Amino acid sequence: MSKHLKYAHIVYKITPMMKSCLEEVPRRGGMYNWMFVFKGSMKPIWMMEKKDFENYDVIQVNMSPVDQILLKEIRDRLPKSTSTLLIANNDFVCETWEDWDQHPLQYLQTQDIADGVFGTEYYQTSMLRDDAFIMPHPHWIYMLKKIGNPDLDLNRFRVGCLYHWWEGSTYIKSLVLEKLRKKFPKLETRLYGYFGKKDKSVRWLKTMFDKVMPLMQYPEFQRSLMTNRFVFEGGAYSTYGRTTIDTAALGIPAVGTSRIWSMRHCYPDMCCEPHNAKRLVELMSKILTDDEWLQKQLDYAYESCEFFNYDNSRERYLEMIDDVRRRTGK
Repeated sequence: MSKHLKYAHIVYKITPMMKSCLEEVPRRGGMYNWMFVFKGSMKPIWMMEKKDFENYDVIQVNMSPVDQILLKEIRDRLPKSTSTLLIANNDFVCETWEDWDQHPLQYLQTQDIADGVFGTEYYQTSMLRDDAFIMPHPHWIYMLKKIGNPDLDLNRFRVGCLYHWWEGSTYIKSLVLEKLRKKFPKLETRLYGYFGKKDKSVRWLKTMFDKVMPLMQYPEFQRSLMTNRFVFEGGAYSTYGRTTIDTAALGIPAVGTSRIWSMRHCYPDMCCEPHNAKRLVELMSKILTDDEWLQKQLDYAYESCEFFNYDNSRERYLEMIDDVRRRTGK
């Protein structure tokens, strides 16, 4: 298995938002990190001439509603004798696929254009074609641990609650935190990442959380998370969970739901089903009252998050590529 790979991520267009993400330091975990893992490149399709595609070992395309149409275009430009692999990844929680207004069979047929397909989490990947790989995106764990969280204030009663635009729900999260507030009246709640287009509770938002944090660049977001006693990842959809990998590396406590892979992996004793409010409040209360127990959870998370680091991610990806080459004969 070669350690080196000529890698390109092909997109329909590099937007200002994408460019900003690529320039972040420290950078957010997620799909764009494959480019850094393999010292590859991201290019819009219009920059690629037909002969350029075979300069790479792997061409990767994200199967977003916009970019999935590139799979056929790239396949048509590659000669049948090519050794270049076309890899497609799904970067969306399966609970939102219906929002694409696309027939489910069309999505499965689109995946068949690629040599290999991967998803980032078990349940999501089970919805992809049958031979799809489970491949969580890489995280820059080394840099995050250099930053650390030396100023964790165990006397602070502030919780940072995470909002996901693709889920669009604040109701249950607020309800759980109000139950916690009955036990700890001084509790201060902050809502992060709010984009209320889908949120049915938007009319009551100002009374549901003490502060709705403005949208911010990821490095600033990380610094702000470190000012909380703990983070609440209450997502009810199945995802690998980018933020709580980073909190594990930064030494930030997190309570969350077992629908989030990174919560199950890094904080196994600090997660439960998303609608088990009693257990969530118990876990949050333990963070606020049991420092010894909390330190054990943080130590475990700090070590476990290495699963998602660049080296381990590279090994998993290369194993996938070797498997795809055996299957396809390329």
